[in-house]
Amino acid sequence: MKFWYIPLLLLYTLVCSSLILSFIFIKYRNQSWLLFILIICLGGLFLSNTFILPSNHIRNFSFYKSGTVLIKGIVTSFPETKPNCSSFILSTEELTQTDKVYSVSGKVLVRVLKKGTFSYGDRVLLEGRLYRPFSFSREFNYRDYLKRKGVYCILSVKKNNLVKQLGRNTDNPLKSLAFRLRNRIKEAISKNLSFFSASILNAIILGDRQDLSFYVRDALLKSGTVHIIAISGLHIGIVVFIILVMLKIIRIPRKPRYILTILILIIYCILTGANAPVVRATIMAVVLLFSYFLKREVNIYNSLSLAALIILILNPWQLFEVSFQLSFLSVVSIVWLTPKIKAIFPESLYKIIWMRSLIMTFSVSVAASLGLLPLIAYYFKIITPITILANMIIVPYMSIIVASGFALGLVGVLVPFLAPIFAASCELSILMLFKINSLLISIPGAYFKLPQISFLYILLYYILLISIFNFSKIPLFNRLVNNHC
Repeated sequence: MKFWYIPLLLLYTLVCSSLILSFIFIKYRNQSWLLFILIICLGGLFLSNTFILPSNHIRNFSFYKSGTVLIKGIVTSFPETKPNCSSFILSTEELTQTDKVYSVSGKVLVRVLKKGTFSYGDRVLLEGRLYRPFSFSREFNYRDYLKRKGVYCILSVKKNNLVKQLGRNTDNPLKSLAFRLRNRIKEAISKNLSFFSASILNAIILGDRQDLSFYVRDALLKSGTVHIIAISGLHIGIVVFIILVMLKIIRIPRKPRYILTILILIIYCILTGANAPVVRATIMAVVLLFSYFLKREVNIYNSLSLAALIILILNPWQLFEVSFQLSFLSVVSIVWLTPKIKAIFPESLYKIIWMRSLIMTFSVSVAASLGLLPLIAYYFKIITPITILANMIIVPYMSIIVASGFALGLVGVLVPFLAPIFAASCELSILMLFKINSLLISIPGAYFKLPQISFLYILLYYILLISIFNFSKIPLFNRLVNNHC
């Protein structure tokens, strides 16, 4: 496939043109489709430009897979460590092969097949075989998955290969501090909880899912609540709420309260490893908090669009991530469909406090389920009718687990001897969560496995969904109503 290099000057010209056109056509809404087309083209050009890599990129040296190479670089991710292996992302600086030294750039996924201690910021010298990732199946292309993360090569370091630590890079002390704090929180959680509960809480609080069992993932997938073990908008929302309440209790003024919340969110994002879903949810939250800080009326669609634009500018490959599609579509579905579903219920029910809360919870759950149904069926080959009831119960319950998990992590770091007290409540909360989930998926018809479905069915589903909930806007429907009246 052929790609063209898009010069920076041309990109800059297109951006300026789109900005000028936005002012020209702002009063002519019927002409705004021209601006929309231009923005789509600009996005396509920007995405195409990401295929162009510098000549010294590490991908261009992967032909050395027939022999071992020496690579020097800096660890730029939180290492995932198991008893006899470690894996992390290495930002490469230098490659040596047969006494020839090359200055290189780009990221490599490193797999060290022996016991070792690595941490963020370590400058290391590694010996191993460099190769391109394999594509395991048609359903999951591992090579494309890593490419969307900016990783084009894997370095395999065997037991007898050289591993040498050269020092530490201190260019980002904030990130280094956050990773050290993460390590201490994880240690406190793992020390005070059973392995089963610790693996779940580490996923929920820290985004560390390496110890999660297939049973946990499968059970949550069957109930349609697998999103609770991935840090997303739900978790960030709970974190924002906890931070704002605590700052309000200690009487921090409104504007400084929002600024402090944004700063704490950024630190938390780094602490969890700054994975794509966490960065995405953090950007969305920061955009909303900043609008509150400016005392501007919040338009959720504008805020979502701005968050999506920022994310795609940072990494346009996010557009093809399942998590990106699901997270934005779920929020759009909730914002768009919830008021329409709420309107079905009589206004008299809203006078009862508990009924109003129940209707709101039901409407949000139904809205998200309707919006995500075809994508979940397409990607995961499952339909979960129980998901509406499951999310009504489990999502509110998650606030208890998140709050108690943060309490355990902070107490475990600051006052370790009190950690067992908080750990007991965490253990009970997590066990109760899976007891509830097991009961829900045991209901007949809770879920159905599906074969691979065509993308055409997804398109037809969304056309039907939009038609149904915007039925009053269809001229034929209006004529029929008017004639009947």
